[in-house]
Formats: sequence, structure tokens, C-alpha cells
Amino acid sequence: MAAGSKQSWRHNHILSLPVPIENRGVATRRGHCEPRRGVVPMNRDFVASAPRKDIAIWPQSSWLVIWLVTLLLVSGFDAKAQAGSPNQYPVIIAEVDNLNDFGLFATSGWDGNWYIGYNHAWVTRLPKAPKGSYVKAYLGAKMGRAKNIMRRQLERARNHLERLKNLPEEQRDLSAKEGGYESFMEISERIDELEKKLSSPHSGKIYIGINSSPNWDESHSFFLVSEEDIPLEGDPEEALEGVGEAKWFWVEVPLSLISFDKENYVAIWSPDENLNSAQVSPILASAWGSSRVNTWLDENSEGKPPSSLSRSVTIFEPALAIKLVPPNEKRVSVEIIDIGDGEEIREKRVVSASVSGGDIVKAWLEISRDKSSSGVQEWVRTGRFAFGAPYSITIDPEKLEDGIHYLRVGAEDFWSNVGYSRPIKVLVKK
Repeated sequence: MAAGSKQSWRHNHILSLPVPIENRGVATRRGHCEPRRGVVPMNRDFVASAPRKDIAIWPQSSWLVIWLVTLLLVSGFDAKAQAGSPNQYPVIIAEVDNLNDFGLFATSGWDGNWYIGYNHAWVTRLPKAPKGSYVKAYLGAKMGRAKNIMRRQLERARNHLERLKNLPEEQRDLSAKEGGYESFMEISERIDELEKKLSSPHSGKIYIGINSSPNWDESHSFFLVSEEDIPLEGDPEEALEGVGEAKWFWVEVPLSLISFDKENYVAIWSPDENLNSAQVSPILASAWGSSRVNTWLDENSEGKPPSSLSRSVTIFEPALAIKLVPPNEKRVSVEIIDIGDGEEIREKRVVSASVSGGDIVKAWLEISRDKSSSGVQEWVRTGRFAFGAPYSITIDPEKLEDGIHYLRVGAEDFWSNVGYSRPIKVLVKK
């Protein structure tokens, strides 16, 4: 019921109560009701008639009790309505009201040099969080145009090496030079070099932090996403899978870290020293802002949280946000619909799932080889996220070991509620 209608309901019902005899006034010859001396009538259009002797007249105190009870009932109804539905939308704290307005830089066109890197850490000052009932808190950033340069170089080197292995030895060096290498042996050396860099614990990692002051120690810093999960930037000379629009990525943080009485400083950075320019790094999305200073760029962070607010940024606002999730009754249900239990997989296969729930933001495929009798399995995500229907992910047996595997599909809504399908068993044979 709308607020206006509630007020009207209260007004009509209160004024429609029978009027105590003391307030009824005296009827005149013209039929109008004149108030008794010293008494203010409730309604000047009220036409009184002499009280009938067969009708009991309640004392004034009884009418006061009825009026108070009615007022309490109406107030209780209003309070229940104002408390919000059990599925109230999460509260978003960002520099612009609409998360969809962060559409600059991170999908295509001019990147503004807004990359996230080893010496390119961003800070934004967000308002204090509004008071309310919350059960979870998240930090998020919208990013896109990942390059995955080293992974793409590694894949090309491996493919080149496999092709050259099928050639006679005297032709291998010549073909290697045609591919930009000095010799066939150099391809193997390059593969080893790239694998070593990619095995670094910092490779492609993006971190995010929050504090009520511009300082972020380990307890205020969190791993957000790996570069390989960020949509890729298209290449005019190479066909790439995974190219797409910039997306939001979220990580849960302790609710106690969110400030409700001070401003919140949110920072984002990468400890990967190979992410050192816009040509090789993912891009942080932005929105049009103002000349007010609330964003800074630290170009000397050296893979650590920013330590300087010396360079301010205006006009554009970074896509960094806080999400506060209220109590809710949302549920996410997932069911795999096109692969049966015990099915054999010999080539690439699409795994599709039916996902039920509201505001589903993404789905993904997980795999496990755990045969533990305890029923506790270790699940590892494989393939890319599906950010919208159809919720289909391709499984590539070439990237799996032969044998029995267990599959399940997970999905998440905007409240960050997660649901999983029933695990199914498949047999991988290459």
C-alpha cells in the first residue's frame, strides 16, 4: 500500500469514529451544528441530532482509548511496511549511483591509461556506509581488456614446438627462425621461461583493500580476481576466445571493516611486475565525474598497496564499490540438463545448466577427482564464467587427466547467494 493511501486510510478511519456527545454541539434552526461554548467541533459539516435515550453514551475516556488503539495499529502497519521486504536490494556505495554508468575505458576505445598494475595503484574515497541491517559485505571493481600476454605467448610457443617436432631435424632450426626464434632449442627455453613466470604466486593477481584511512595492511587487503578471468581485449590480427564487455568482480570482506561513521578508502593494485603498462595490463572501468578530488593514482607502489595520495585524479570516477547485503530469503537452484551420470567424454563438450532464482549474475563449472569416502570433495573451477543465459560452459578433455571426474555447476545472484547442482560423474577418455 502506498504511503499516501496509508495516510488517507488513517485519516478516514479516525475521523469516522462516532463523536462523543460532549463534542456534538447544538442544532440550530438552519439545521447546522453550532459548537457548545468552549468546545471545538471535529467537523463543521457534521449535523447533530438529539441523542436517543435507547442508545448508550460512552464516556469520553472510552473514545480516547479507541482512538489510541487505532493509532497504534496504524503505526504498527507503517513500521512493518517501512522495514522493507525480506528481499531488499543490496546497498551499493560508489562514486556514481548507477553501477551500469561505469562504461568508460574498460571495454573498447580509448583506455585513458587506466590500467591496474605493479606501479599503477588506484585509490578512491567513498562515503560512510548508511546504517542498516546487513549480513555480508563485499568489495568490487569493474575491469576488462585483459591481455594475458604471457599465456598467449606460451600457447603459441607450445603449438610451434609441437609442429616442429614432426619435421626432420635439419629443417627444425630453419622453421624456428621463420617463427621468430634463433633456433629450435630456443623455443624450449622460451617455454621454460614463460612457465616459470606464470608459476609465480603473484602472476596476474589483482588485489583490493578497504580502510577508514588510506592505509591497507594484510588484514585490510584481499585477492579479488586473476587476470585470466577478466574479459580479454580483442586483437585485430588474432582470433581470441574470451573477448567481451568489462565485468564486475566482487570479494567478500569482514563486515567489521566497513566504516559507518567515517569515509571508506578503497584501493586496487597488482603485485605482478609484468603488468606494467596499458599494453599488457587489464583496464579499470570509469564513469564521468566532477572536479572534486576523491581519487588518487600511486605510480610508485611497486606491487604493494598504495602509500601516496600525491597525484589526484578528477573528471573520471573509478569503478570501485562497496556492496552491503541485507538479510534476504533469496535462493539459487542449479541443475545440469545435458550430461548424464556416468557419461563418457572424449572431445570438447558443452555443459549446460538450468538456473532458477532472481538477478543471477554468473555461473561456472567446477571439477573434482576426489574419491574420498567422507563425501568432502575438493572442487576446482574450470573454463570461463558464463555471465548470462544460456549458462553453458565448455569442458575440454585435453586439459584433464584420463579417468573419472566429478562435475558440478555453480551460480550466484546479486545478493551473492550461491547455489550448486548435484554432482555428476563422468569418464574422460582422450
